[in-house]
Amino acid sequence: MAIEKDAEKILEEFSKTLDKVPELEGTYYITDNLNLNREDESVQNDASKIVRNARTDKDGNVVVKKAEWTG
Repeated sequence: MAIEKDAEKILEEFSKTLDKVPELEGTYYITDNLNLNREDESVQNDASKIVRNARTDKDGNVVVKKAEWTG
């Protein structure tokens, strides 16, 4: 099959390219900030701040676009 031949050619070219990559020593990232933990905190959100940019009607309800159903 043509696909198999193309795949073999790609792998062959990739293998040749990998041979050109120089061998390097591994690098390490050393830091003292390993396994740091923090306390979980609950934050109370002010609903008025959350919806202040939303369109609302006269009763304060958020106005959204009606979904368009396709069938």
